[in-house]
Parts: sequence; C-alpha cells; structure tokens
Amino acid sequence: MTRAPAPHCSVVVPVYNEDGNLRQLHGEIRETLDPLGWPYEVIFVDDGSTDPSLQTLRQLAGQDPRVRVLVFERNAGQSAALDAGLKAARGDVVVTLDADLQND
Repeated sequence: MTRAPAPHCSVVVPVYNEDGNLRQLHGEIRETLDPLGWPYEVIFVDDGSTDPSLQTLRQLAGQDPRVRVLVFERNAGQSAALDAGLKAARGDVVVTLDADLQND
C-alpha cells in the first residue's frame, strides 16, 4: 500500500453552522492549492454545528482523502476549534481560514 506524502501545507477551518458555504470553500481551496503541486490537507473542525455541516464535511472527506474532520460534540467556540485544528495539523505551513467565505 502506498502512503500519501506528508502534507506541506495544512489548512485549518473552524466550522459552526456553515453548511451552505462548505462545498464552495472546499472547491476554492482546491483551485488555489492543486496547481501548486504541494501535498496538503484540509482540517475542518466542526464546532458542534446544529445544521447539516457535519454531514457535508463527512461527504467531502469521503470524496477527498486530503480532508480531515474533527468533531466537537457541542459548541466550544472558534478559539477552541482553531486550537484543536492547529494541534492536529501535520503540515510544515499552516493556514487558517473562516468557513464564511469572507477570506480571499
């Protein structure tokens, strides 16, 4: 079995009730990073969402092996979600984004 290369870049995204944005955000991350040719991972941290965000994140993870999903059972806040994502990140470079599509 071939192992995926260690990621050069980790993108950490805290998520709280952002279901309507997740597929577009994932697509924009891929459009930006795929042409660079770097191995990367995207770590979505679901911060206890009450909308279908978690289901969408699990679908994205099933479709893209670079997507990892961390799950909080209840809302702990953006700082806690970022902390968990940063601790889980394996890349040499770590980038944080909000899931609300307001970061270019």
